[in-house]
Amino acid sequence: MRIRIDNIECRNSYGRYEIVKWYPNKYYGSEESMIEEGYERIVYDNGGWALRKDCFTIHGSCFVNEESCYTIATLKWDADEYCNELVSVGPLLLDLSKEDRDAFFEVYRYAEDRIKQENLEEDED
Repeated sequence: MRIRIDNIECRNSYGRYEIVKWYPNKYYGSEESMIEEGYERIVYDNGGWALRKDCFTIHGSCFVNEESCYTIATLKWDADEYCNELVSVGPLLLDLSKEDRDAFFEVYRYAEDRIKQENLEEDED
């Protein structure tokens, strides 16, 4: 299940539901310009790579995706109450802009209904 509205998404990740905020990845597409600025490309034994300058290292995976995200909250199904328990990650929910908060609650509403439906269908099986 994935529900995304603007910068806010609910997804099932590693067996749990999380609500994340997406933002532009400042490293996307900047590898060459950073090398021109003096960063050195290093290759690890496992085939991975990174850019390093002074004591600052940026893993190669940071240059791959246009967007990055972080978890704002998780949802855990409570079978006894037939609803989800929403757990905020610190004050991150409070730090959202008004537009992102509005999207958060809309995504949360859809996710609550979808997760409830999924669990009720499992109970019927």
